[in-house]
Amino acid sequence: MKTSIRAKLTMLMLSISMIVIIFMWLMAVILFKPMYYTMTQSELGKMMDKVVTAIELDGGFTENTLNQISRFISAGVCIEIADKDGNGIVLFEGIGDACQLHGAKDTSSRFHTQQRTIDSAQAKNLRREVRNCSRTNYNIHLVDELGNRQAIKGRFYNDTYTIIVSTNITRTDSIVSIVTTQLQTGSIIAVFIAIIFTAVASNWFLQPIMKLSNATKEIAKGNYDVKVELKSEDELGHLVKDFNFMTEEIERSQNLQKELIASISHDLRTPLTIIKGYAESIKDITGDNKEIRNQQLTTIIDETDRLSNMVGSVLEYAKLNQGAYKMNIVQFNIAEMCQDVVETYSHKAESESKSIGYVGPDTVYVFADAQLMERVIHNFVSNALIHTPVNTRVTVAIKILEDGKARVSVYDSGDGIKEEDIKYIFDKYYRARKDEGRTGSGLGLSIVKAILENHNFEYGVNSQEGLGSEFWFEI
Repeated sequence: MKTSIRAKLTMLMLSISMIVIIFMWLMAVILFKPMYYTMTQSELGKMMDKVVTAIELDGGFTENTLNQISRFISAGVCIEIADKDGNGIVLFEGIGDACQLHGAKDTSSRFHTQQRTIDSAQAKNLRREVRNCSRTNYNIHLVDELGNRQAIKGRFYNDTYTIIVSTNITRTDSIVSIVTTQLQTGSIIAVFIAIIFTAVASNWFLQPIMKLSNATKEIAKGNYDVKVELKSEDELGHLVKDFNFMTEEIERSQNLQKELIASISHDLRTPLTIIKGYAESIKDITGDNKEIRNQQLTTIIDETDRLSNMVGSVLEYAKLNQGAYKMNIVQFNIAEMCQDVVETYSHKAESESKSIGYVGPDTVYVFADAQLMERVIHNFVSNALIHTPVNTRVTVAIKILEDGKARVSVYDSGDGIKEEDIKYIFDKYYRARKDEGRTGSGLGLSIVKAILENHNFEYGVNSQEGLGSEFWFEI
């Protein structure tokens, strides 16, 4: 069963809403009473500690002690202190007539040491329980016939004073009932809001995805002009940018492939036409003329070799580009290899009134496929000689870098490469520096690129128009 992203988002938002609602119900209905009672007892404990501290500082009851304790009284809090026999000493009443221990006051003063009910039977019984309690604090709830609760905390301090702090607790049943009614209404509203929000959010979220889907279908049809517009810097915005970049690269790759096929077809057609023409000439005209026939046969052989080299380059590029070539990694002296390549091309350079030389250490051992690395150096040197004018020099150089790598560079003295051509110079069958019309497959630098990338070596070209070029790689 397939589930759409819209349905998944809806289920996710509803699930989150239900979790929040359940949590609110749990807090308001189940945990409200115990949390409320716990917090009340905690507040009474803090008040008890203040009273004990005031007594300890004064070493007993003084006028200063009574004044300090009187300042602790707030609305709804009652503090009484009795002696070790349970007889009341002082009462600070903040509950008023609703106090279940002491009843109504005889005076209207907030602070009073005489009161009719200070030694009520219930108060005395409670003091006795406090004195007999083995724990530091004695906690209890009193409930009257109307369901009113009074939280009480008592302590028998220093085997001398019985201290009781109490406060009224609001009837929580009615509060829970009100909150439950509100939660029922709020839960229904929350679910509807979640559904509406999910519909709006999913549409906003899925819109760029649908645009990407439609654009993908257009690309599959061969329409590479499609672009997805999304002005956003979030993950979807980055995805759209990457998609548009991918589209541009696919279009460029397709165009290069078309150019490759067209160019290879053109280059193949030329030697095939020559071979066919000379073969027909030998058959029909010059077969009996040995000298002309030999010249034509030599041309046929040369064009066949050229054709074979083209096909070999294409196959080699495809093999390297697809990772089908199994490399033989060995240790070898690349400085010696560079010197050998320079020696190989020295006669060709001399015949063209050019020079070639090597600059660098005599020994640089590296790990790579030696045969492929030699192919890279040959390609760089061959291209450099082609683009170097007469009476100028091609230089092969090796420099040891700080990170332990060796940088192999081939410098020419040619016209340089246009800035807009540099980033494409290693692409298959891309010709720069007015190379159109030159012989060759146009795959030399593409094969170099595949070799170096299979080795994970860095490579590149530095060039300025009129100042020559440097082709390099680091090994």
